[in-house]
Amino acid sequence: MSKFYEFAYAVGFTPWEQAAKVSLEATQELFQREEAERGGPGKALDVGCGSGLYTLALAERGWDVTGADLVDRAIDRARRRLAEAGADAKIVKADATVLPADAVGGDFDFVLDIGCFHGLTAEQRSSMARAVTARTKPDATLLMLAFNKPVGPPFMPAGATQEQIERAFTGWDIIDVVTPSTSSLPRLARRAEPRFYRLRKS
Repeated sequence: MSKFYEFAYAVGFTPWEQAAKVSLEATQELFQREEAERGGPGKALDVGCGSGLYTLALAERGWDVTGADLVDRAIDRARRRLAEAGADAKIVKADATVLPADAVGGDFDFVLDIGCFHGLTAEQRSSMARAVTARTKPDATLLMLAFNKPVGPPFMPAGATQEQIERAFTGWDIIDVVTPSTSSLPRLARRAEPRFYRLRKS
């Protein structure tokens, strides 16, 4: 999947960027809930951060946030976005299935995944879940946006059901499922039935 994203960023085919801007308002409400339950912002990891839209949103809310991605063009764009905004956040190059401690750090309170997990193979999903588990505190939460159905052709994200998420994230409990408004999203995204899943490390 990383080769697809490398190609997509190279040719400027990034429809998820526009979709992310549309869904950011709903995500901000979920960030607010995280902060309310924790008594304020904490330490966050944005897995598969892309061009850093959500990394920036968390940083602007006061989170100590690290964004991780594997695509150089996305990383460069994210760093420029943060620099232009004067935001205090870190962007690192790291594989979501590994998340090496020397690159991303550890002891995260909160992990954000906007569309990373649902594009991985079953083996990669298990690896990502183990990596996230290793980098988080015992009471950490994870907010994941995943399509419930395939988004399109085979080279696009296949989507992930609640059962598939639970199968990968052993040691975590899904504590909430939120269906966002899709009226402003592209047709492909609407048909894929996006869901926000909130998990807590057990």
